[in-house]
Amino acid sequence: MQGMWWRLPLPLLWVVGWSFASLWIFFFMNSPVAEKRRELLVSMCDERARLLEDQFNISMRHMHALAVLVSTFHHSKSPSAMDQMTFAKYAERTELPLTSGLAYAVRVTHAEREQFERQQGWSIKRMCSSENCSRLEDTATMEISERAEEYAPIIFAQDAFKNVISVDMLSGIDGRENILRAAESGKGVLTAPFKLGVLNNRFGVILTYTLYKYDLPATARTEERSQAAVGYLGGIFFIEAHINKVLKQLVADKKSIMVNVYDTTHPRPIRMHCSNDIGSCSACISHNSTLNFGDPSRRHEMHCRFTQRSPWPWLAITSSFGTLVTALLVGYKIYAVVNHTPKVESSFQNMAGIKKRA
Repeated sequence: MQGMWWRLPLPLLWVVGWSFASLWIFFFMNSPVAEKRRELLVSMCDERARLLEDQFNISMRHMHALAVLVSTFHHSKSPSAMDQMTFAKYAERTELPLTSGLAYAVRVTHAEREQFERQQGWSIKRMCSSENCSRLEDTATMEISERAEEYAPIIFAQDAFKNVISVDMLSGIDGRENILRAAESGKGVLTAPFKLGVLNNRFGVILTYTLYKYDLPATARTEERSQAAVGYLGGIFFIEAHINKVLKQLVADKKSIMVNVYDTTHPRPIRMHCSNDIGSCSACISHNSTLNFGDPSRRHEMHCRFTQRSPWPWLAITSSFGTLVTALLVGYKIYAVVNHTPKVESSFQNMAGIKKRA
């Protein structure tokens, strides 16, 4: 096999060799440009991810402060020093960058239900499901919650969501799971993205904090936490609108990349935000940045990619093509000289023979 290379014509070896050399020149010159463009995308995507995390963390800190306020002025005082008007005003004046609405639900056992309803002047109602009504605001059509071990009716809410007061959050699948996890963990927990009827059936999540009767040690068991819970503060996050608001803060190159946000907790990701950019292309460079929203049981990612293809690397193309053309011209000249030399020698010998005979 090695001897076959020597049987190939030298011009063919010359062409093949310089073709590979020109390809190497192209990739050598284009690789730094492509890598720089990829680094730019990574930087832009991470910048947007960190900004969104910061805004979310600000909202979480304000929600925690509101939870302390409710615990201090509602549960620690008898009678309560907080009412619906106070809660609504404080929630409205508190800057929560990503929060669309706040509500507070109190824990009520079945033995306490009758006295609680008499004090409040209304009956606990079951959370509306998609089979029974189209929107969460339709509380008038909800049935009175059936007998259960405990309930979590909303007693305070922002003015825009006052019609959800009296709704039992434990009667909904998403709300129940969120409340139980929050009570057991003692931390803020997030629901999976789902359509929020209060926000025109757009995707959102609910962040829930649990309030306890007394301070619990970090080593407290889940049963102790669940029994010590007295209420649950929930914040509605309308992800799509708020992500658009956050991204608009980045004026530079805000239209050059497409940003999608997903809940990747399960094998099949759930879309939380999707850019509808006509100029996007499936072959463009992409990058995924991890998002940390404070709930270790849920994972989120931001997927970014350029909306346009990379520009043609004309410098690399012209350099590699010019090198190949130059090599072919040089090879042709060498080939012509090599083939012309025997003819000259033959002509010289013929002339010498003719001269000798003459």
